[in-house]
Amino acid sequence: MDIAALKAARSVDVDAAAEGWTELARESWQAVNDIHANGVDPLKTDWKDRVGEAAGRKLEEQARILEAGADIMRGVAMVLDGLGATITRAKLTMNAALDMARDHGLTVDEATGTVRGPSGGADSSTDNIVQEVDALLQEALREASQADRQAAAELRKLGAATCETDPEKALDDLQGEASRVELNMYTGGIPDGKDPRLVSDWWAALSDNQRKQLMLSDPVTLADLPGIPDNVKLELRGGPGTKYDRVKTVQWALEHWDDTSIDAFDDNCTNFASEALHQGGVRGKGDSLFGWRGDDTWGRSTDPGDDWLSERVDYSKSWAGAQNMHDFMMRHGGQEIPADQVRPGDIVYYEEDSDQDSQDTKGAIHHTAVVTAVTPDGDIRYTQHSGGMKNASVDGRIDAFQEHRGHQKLHYVRVNPDWY
Repeated sequence: MDIAALKAARSVDVDAAAEGWTELARESWQAVNDIHANGVDPLKTDWKDRVGEAAGRKLEEQARILEAGADIMRGVAMVLDGLGATITRAKLTMNAALDMARDHGLTVDEATGTVRGPSGGADSSTDNIVQEVDALLQEALREASQADRQAAAELRKLGAATCETDPEKALDDLQGEASRVELNMYTGGIPDGKDPRLVSDWWAALSDNQRKQLMLSDPVTLADLPGIPDNVKLELRGGPGTKYDRVKTVQWALEHWDDTSIDAFDDNCTNFASEALHQGGVRGKGDSLFGWRGDDTWGRSTDPGDDWLSERVDYSKSWAGAQNMHDFMMRHGGQEIPADQVRPGDIVYYEEDSDQDSQDTKGAIHHTAVVTAVTPDGDIRYTQHSGGMKNASVDGRIDAFQEHRGHQKLHYVRVNPDWY
């Protein structure tokens, strides 16, 4: 890709295409729900002979095909979202470089990317600024090129899978890979940090909204990147007076999502979320008499402390139980926040909102996960254990989840310990 090609790239068209595919996925899922509500379910109740059973199976088959298609289409939208956002950022970087060149009387060959001084040749007085402009231009082209390559390869894969009718494969394999590619585009659009001056110039070239998007989509990379302002790094970790390091929580979750060595129970989703918070610096709250077994405690026996149970392998009820953890955190400084304000390092709880599930009654909070990213289009990504997933998409997976478990209420909680 050259400068002229990047100038001609229209991210607005890519964004419009992404929204179109998202809408198609929504309509397909609505059709799935309608088939079940108006066909499959009534047949089970009102037409119980072999003919009714056969009709129900046929409708169920059609619903599964639509479900697989919806999840693949959502994968296409994810890839396009990633491409559009990365092109927009790359163009901002490119324009900042071209503006810098113009301000210093330099010329840029759009076909080759060559930067020249005012005289058209070598000029020692402008060597530094020439290098700075050239580095910024090459960074812009690198960002756009890597996103273009990744998007093209992934869209070809998804296009070749249009005959896939297995919903599980469509969701876990096809959409799952597309989801990872989307985040990889954002990560790949960040400089490697070998040149802090380039990072500083690149960051300054972005709009406030673009910076916010990057902070939400990849806080771990930015938090340790030379050239990123210190105040930004502090905000990523939680801001002044923070009681735990949000970046460390996210980083630990991403590094241990498939680590079974931490498992202590049959279901370890909440154990995993608690451990991620603990690794980020959240201190345990014990009881002087009952250790971690007190009614108002959160922690495990290897936390620092001098209580008489500290040497036992012991966990509080709120450490490993979703409902208990939610209730404890909300009693002790936690705040429920709307989806559009969620940040990496927050916790998401799933509440059963129907009578469909045989295990959990309506109103029960039964699952916990760690928010590890938010994409520029607002899709919240979570990382979890017991059914390990890394940066899974809330928007991409919620319909399939509810198809099997019933309607869910999602509670996003910002942990803010008030016990220390």
